[in-house]
Amino acid sequence: MSKTLYCRYFAFSALTSLSMDAWSEAPPTTLPDIQVEGRHLSGDGGSYKAEAITVGTKAALAPIDVPQSVSVITQTRMNDQNLLTIGDVLNEVTGVSIAPWDSITQQYYSRGYSLDMAYDGVPVYGGTSGIQEYDMSIYERVEVLRGPAALFMGSGSGGGLVNMVRKRGLYEPSASLTTSIGSWNNHRVMVDAGAPLDAEGRLRSRVVASWQEQDYFWDVSHKDKWLTYATLDYQLTPRTVVSLTGSHQEDHMESPNMGLPAYTDGRFLDVSRSTHVYPEWARFAYETTEVALDLEHVFDNGWQLKGKLLDRTQDKFWKDAFPAPGAGAGVDPDTGVIARYNRRKNDSDFERRAFDLYLSGPFSTLGRNHHATIGYNRDRLFTRSRSVNAAPFFDVPVNNPDIVSEPDFVYTNGTENETTQNGIYGQLRLSLAGPLTLVLGGRSSNFEYRSRNVAPSAVTGWTSSRKETGEFTPYGAVIYAFTDNLNGYVSYSDIFIPQAQQTADGASLEPRVGAQWETGLKASFLDGAVGASIALFRTNDTNRAMSDLNNPGFFISAGEVEVEGWEMEITGQPSENLNLSVGYSYLTSEYVEDQFSPGQKFSLYEPRHSLKTYAKYRLLDGEFKGLFVGGGVHVSSGTDGSSDTPLRSQGGYALASAQIGYEVNDKTSVALMGNNLFDRHYYARVGNLNTYNTYGEPRSFTLVLRSGF
Repeated sequence: MSKTLYCRYFAFSALTSLSMDAWSEAPPTTLPDIQVEGRHLSGDGGSYKAEAITVGTKAALAPIDVPQSVSVITQTRMNDQNLLTIGDVLNEVTGVSIAPWDSITQQYYSRGYSLDMAYDGVPVYGGTSGIQEYDMSIYERVEVLRGPAALFMGSGSGGGLVNMVRKRGLYEPSASLTTSIGSWNNHRVMVDAGAPLDAEGRLRSRVVASWQEQDYFWDVSHKDKWLTYATLDYQLTPRTVVSLTGSHQEDHMESPNMGLPAYTDGRFLDVSRSTHVYPEWARFAYETTEVALDLEHVFDNGWQLKGKLLDRTQDKFWKDAFPAPGAGAGVDPDTGVIARYNRRKNDSDFERRAFDLYLSGPFSTLGRNHHATIGYNRDRLFTRSRSVNAAPFFDVPVNNPDIVSEPDFVYTNGTENETTQNGIYGQLRLSLAGPLTLVLGGRSSNFEYRSRNVAPSAVTGWTSSRKETGEFTPYGAVIYAFTDNLNGYVSYSDIFIPQAQQTADGASLEPRVGAQWETGLKASFLDGAVGASIALFRTNDTNRAMSDLNNPGFFISAGEVEVEGWEMEITGQPSENLNLSVGYSYLTSEYVEDQFSPGQKFSLYEPRHSLKTYAKYRLLDGEFKGLFVGGGVHVSSGTDGSSDTPLRSQGGYALASAQIGYEVNDKTSVALMGNNLFDRHYYARVGNLNTYNTYGEPRSFTLVLRSGF
């Protein structure tokens, strides 16, 4: 059976789900014989603009047809900017802010809240806080939906959903080698290779491996990272594909950095950016192993059945010492002494099993053509931890953290936690008239969080502190096509967050509900080469826990937060030699009803104004053919730290990046990249008196060589 026939499967899948324009007319009784040369739907064609997305919709749609704000970082853009981690990628996304935790993990915010995750469309509970994620070398693209995403997600935080789309087996033999060397002894090697394993091309393979080691602009720290990934795609029939993937990654960090303390009077420390306040014996280590199985089948009538199963295990270990919070936290400005360091050790194992199964396709009624999706997903996260907090260490000079001795840690605490959620979801896209589409959706979710103590703690039984059954979350949108290339929309989406606090009558509080209204315009220019969008949004986070003044020790659902703003984005390839992306966001947030902070800012880590730009220009002919240049700027207004008094704030700043390179041929290139070119001093995060006042990276350079075979 020919490779052309296998390619037709992907063309058929795309044609039956890509755009409502095709559904508004009578469906043909038979599909035309279409011959497709090239990659399947996930390919980006060398552009920063994605042709189709699945986040927020399941069935693939053109971005213009999704009635919420969506950004995509394509493979081309990841390569052009040398984006190696999920933090690198999300830092380029319109309206997303990054708050570093340690030297491996970060927190990602959008529209007032942290972001949730999905892996190839399988949503998982737990967000992106303090979790090791795989290197970007195994992903084809990253899709980001901003705003509540409960329809397919279930319970979550409300900031949005990040969908990581893995690389697949290759139709033709191909191999590439990428090597780089950068500031602070940053060395990296990545190999990506694949080929069909049989003569007919029914079994397609791909293998990715990478290694990286690096120091940092602060003293002492060193990190090593290893990754292996393999995938097999087997074409059971021209309409059925089974995929199996496996991956393993290890991160080992010596003396991780969690930012600087502040002076006890609230001021930032007056120290060099290389200052490091953690002892050399501190260690962080993460290991993640994942196996995933996917099944996709397209029926004769255009309907698709997709099932995805995910099994991920993760080990997280740390031992460290850090400036203690609480009374007396910070550095004495007269003596330069930190009053107390806490010392701790923890070993945690995470087991996650999740799956997503849905049926999606077109149907006709009342003389018009529509589209429906119905599905079920389930996610279970089990965590087992052992930990110990050793005796604190007192009176440590800020410039001599190594006097903090490593204790003989013996685990004293043990816990197990289990979070399970599942739900049935459905979505209808109804063509009401030529230009008008109505989108209706809903989900019924079950959620439970329970925990218990295990050895070496005194063993206890399971206690369920958060549980919801049959929680319904609606979704709705109206899309109006002004022209073939301009859509306007209004959408409503929400998300729920179970709460553990108790009311006076002994019941748990009703779940928090984040409900968002969004309206916007989406356009496509230059025969689809460039996409543009603008959106206005408002989210009200209600049912927030507040103390019950009539019943001390109990709570009522009376708090409210409001988040609102607007965003715009232009992305794509206006000409063969130019790729560009421009994104701006404006955000305000405040406590509307709160016992302690009414009228005050809610989301401290996010700036009011944010501008992110990047462009790359290639010379395709003439004397300097093969030369390319690129660059961009990030502009951010001020952000705040914690609720310490007085409050520390980071002023506005701008960061410039640039690159220059040469394409030896269509498979080999070399580029010199520079970040923070003007060496702007700024804080990547403003934290507490004791930690997380984290300097942003100074001026740095990286030399990247890419070779294809």
